[in-house]
Amino acid sequence: MSLYINSTLIGASVQDDGRPGLQRYGVTSGGAVDKLALAQGRVLLNDEGNTAALEFSAVGGNFKVQTSSFFVFTGAKALLKLNGNFIPQGQVFEANVGDEIEIGSISKGFYSYLHVAGGFLSTAHLGSRSTNVQVGLGTALENGNILPYKRTLHRDLMYLKSNDYFNSNKIRVVSGPQTNLFPEKVLQRFFSTEYKVSPMRNRMGVKLDFNGENFYTDAGLSVLSDAIELGDIQIDGEGTPTVLLNDRQPTGGYPRISTIISADLHKFAQKSVNSKFNFVMVTLKEAIKALEELTEQLRNLRSQVDSLQRDPHNISNLLNYSLVGGAIRGDEFDES
Repeated sequence: MSLYINSTLIGASVQDDGRPGLQRYGVTSGGAVDKLALAQGRVLLNDEGNTAALEFSAVGGNFKVQTSSFFVFTGAKALLKLNGNFIPQGQVFEANVGDEIEIGSISKGFYSYLHVAGGFLSTAHLGSRSTNVQVGLGTALENGNILPYKRTLHRDLMYLKSNDYFNSNKIRVVSGPQTNLFPEKVLQRFFSTEYKVSPMRNRMGVKLDFNGENFYTDAGLSVLSDAIELGDIQIDGEGTPTVLLNDRQPTGGYPRISTIISADLHKFAQKSVNSKFNFVMVTLKEAIKALEELTEQLRNLRSQVDSLQRDPHNISNLLNYSLVGGAIRGDEFDES
């Protein structure tokens, strides 16, 4: 009842919904960076509850199935192969003992997810299987590791056509904890600047590149350390913005100029290195409406799932299905 890791790179981890509600104890929420991709996998496999998936950043890995089960791949675009045969993304597939699952480099987006029916059963810490390497929570993935999961008798072969949200060039934000500490001219420049995602990124945060003056403010020197929210955009001592993600520090003293709205967090996180975008300020009312729309989208995912209709012309092992078993000539009962 397990998946053997032949090879994977740093950045792969086990993730579920994370550990919400523990930040007051110094533990940030963590969890899957792209909540939509996580939800899509659960719906396709008809899983309930806080099931865990494998999260990859930039590149995937190679795995050997040790117990037959059903899998699906969601999130950023990458080439997925089962025993060398291409498997479309967002499509449930069955893998048997000895089969090899290969996930290539991500070509669009940044975070992708491999789900198994019932979820991966790595060790849970503080009520979650999510991995946060910096604080030693969860299971670090290494070559040769074995990832357990439940034995699954059956899952329907379903598919879900995912929306392309990897190239959003407008990321919506609301006022942050220290927005009022920045001069109006600095704020105007912040929202008129085009940003580029730098290679300096991980699950803690994403540093942004840009042209022009920095966004430094002297008032930032007097900021007291307080709680960091998911999506906060902090301005460091050099005046450079960094967007803080799931494995961020629980508290910090850098001023935060604004905060990405909850409904756009997965869109920002999926932006690939060197992709360009702008920040757009919205009201709290608009942010709440956007979150309600995303919540409704997640609620309606199941209605978008369809049964997989396979074209016999594309089935390489058609004879294994015994589609003509029991055939007769047709004249056996004719009167002689």
